[in-house]
Amino acid sequence: MRAATSRVKQLILLLIVCGTLGDSHAYEVPPVTVKVNSPKGFEVSIPDGPGISLFAFHGKLNEEMDDLSDQTWATDIVTPRNGRWTYINRLQKLQPGDVLYYWVTVRYNGLDHHAYNQRYQVGPDDVRSQNTTINLTKRDGTNSQIIINGNPTINIYVS
Repeated sequence: MRAATSRVKQLILLLIVCGTLGDSHAYEVPPVTVKVNSPKGFEVSIPDGPGISLFAFHGKLNEEMDDLSDQTWATDIVTPRNGRWTYINRLQKLQPGDVLYYWVTVRYNGLDHHAYNQRYQVGPDDVRSQNTTINLTKRDGTNSQIIINGNPTINIYVS
């Protein structure tokens, strides 16, 4: 009788351990997208999905974080917009070569899942892609360029 009880306890323990290991690897934080905005600001986001109820961003610019409380930005996003959970920073100007160090948390089915030790290095195309260039040929045959930074409204009148 004692041996049977011991085997039942071992079986229950084994099932608990296997269930815990299985659950902890069932969800992975989706790939994070970083977008550099112009003339300043950036966005960090993940796609929305069933079961996600929170996205948290913690970050620092050009300096690695020593621990989980060492950050410049820390924000919880509680509602997705346009199919994404997005942290938007409208103030920080990023330059090519800057490194955004960050970690994120995703609450999935009530449990928090983390992606630690993330980094994004700003490349020249991140800033350049935000500019619009208009090439003009003058009446005398010379060329000029108009470089527009950001996403403005442009009115062109031809006479």
